[in-house]
Amino acid sequence: MVNFGKAFTYIFDDEQWFDKLIVPILVSLIPVIGQLAFTGYTLRTIKNVVQNEIRPLPRFNFGEDLGRGFRFFLIGLVYAIPIFIITGIMLIPTMALNNNDSIGGFGIFVMLICGLLFFVYALFLAIFEPIAMANFAVKDTFASAFEWGNFFKRLGNNFSAWLLVFAGMLIAGFISPLGSIILFIGVILTTTYSQLMVAHLTGQAYAASETKN
Repeated sequence: MVNFGKAFTYIFDDEQWFDKLIVPILVSLIPVIGQLAFTGYTLRTIKNVVQNEIRPLPRFNFGEDLGRGFRFFLIGLVYAIPIFIITGIMLIPTMALNNNDSIGGFGIFVMLICGLLFFVYALFLAIFEPIAMANFAVKDTFASAFEWGNFFKRLGNNFSAWLLVFAGMLIAGFISPLGSIILFIGVILTTTYSQLMVAHLTGQAYAASETKN
């Protein structure tokens, strides 16, 4: 069972939350490398939630977190391949228009189909990327991010749990920009909070959808 409210409060239930978060927050300000390291930190948070750690926020480990975050970045590139392909197809009628040719009915049809494919794939990622992320967080192997049989079983075992993760992602999308009220540092804090909130929900959903043999 997923405790939706716990994802919003668990950070502050840890008496050492400030000491644990100040370093990864500061490191996340470093372009590219900092974001990769924070991604690795988020993955370790997911793993701790799956393993039912009472205080799931980990201590930041730059080397370990950077390595894990980089491996997940490579996984993200694989998942982005369909996006690159669809974008390439969409450019064909656009290039024809730039050459002063008429796009024509077929070109418009191609762009509409590609737009539909974008929507379908975005929905696909919204559902399955959290499952892949959690599986990778726990197993820490490149192949674990592509265990489709496992993913479908987990989704079927507890669809409502992953639906709550999706809801959390939508809420996070609203929370992240709120920090702009107190300028740049506010955005960093609200973005960090929202990412860790979704991480907790993802870990809970993964544990709650344990596959049955």
